Amino acid sequence: MSGKGGFLSEMGYVLGLQFLHNLGKVNFIAASGTTHSSRVDALWLEICLLQTEILYLPMENLDRLREFFTAKNLKSYHPLMSEKELAKWLKPLDPNQFFSVRSKTDFLKQLNSFALTHLEDELFLKHLLTKAFFEENIVGAFEVRALSSRLDLLKINGVTTAFEIKSDFDSLEKLEKQSQDYLALFEYNYLVVGEKHLDKALKLLPSDFGIYIVKNKKLKRFRSSRRNKTIDPKSQLSTLTSKELRGEFKSTESNWILANFSSIEVNEAFKKILKKRYAKKWNFIKERSSEIFPLDYQYFFHHPINPQLIYSR
Repeated sequence: MSGKGGFLSEMGYVLGLQFLHNLGKVNFIAASGTTHSSRVDALWLEICLLQTEILYLPMENLDRLREFFTAKNLKSYHPLMSEKELAKWLKPLDPNQFFSVRSKTDFLKQLNSFALTHLEDELFLKHLLTKAFFEENIVGAFEVRALSSRLDLLKINGVTTAFEIKSDFDSLEKLEKQSQDYLALFEYNYLVVGEKHLDKALKLLPSDFGIYIVKNKKLKRFRSSRRNKTIDPKSQLSTLTSKELRGEFKSTESNWILANFSSIEVNEAFKKILKKRYAKKWNFIKERSSEIFPLDYQYFFHHPINPQLIYSR
């Protein structure tokens, strides 16, 4: 890693470690650059140290980067971008000032490092939830259609648990309608919210809705969700495809299904169908999580392609 021909210079390595020390990621840095009692795992080291240029920046430059990497701009990014397309996307920022872009992979490492270190937007919060879900025996799903809304993240493990994300950069304008849609479909419901929106969210949400807040880049449960007693079986059926309905109920007619199956039976079938719909996609990203950059989990969930084929494009 060190040495004149290495990817990082010895100085770059020490600066990178010093940056992590300031973040509290490394407890002690020796003069030689070795670490002791480290809480840094291999992935974090790889992401943070492969390019220290983006990490060791004056505060005014970090402010410019935060301003550029808004949720809107990040949503226009996708891993299929070529090096030329990435350069065009970064043009308003003057990338040469902030990044050492030697290749597409180098840039993506720097982008993920910056986003996970300095931003607390929707993508960052999805990363926190996804990372936690990978530790559980569950099926998850991104961007699930829920009546007239689209749920950020769904967890299925015997029960359905919905997670709607509202970072400090988001608006709560649609939250009331979204919460109504989720309460018609799912057994447990949570809002993951930045502290900026907490007071307003408490006024908008019914008491059955649970709440997680973001504090020091960690999720803290503010209020537990209570089991939802307002699920509407007709609404659940409306979110399923004809093929799914026919496979489970031998009919695509909602009125016939509701006349012949109880609300409990419809809910159990609803969970079974969703688990089957999303299991393969979820297992794909879970099994390849070490090969996928954190900001790209959602992309590969919807496009289960060998990550190396995408990143080498």
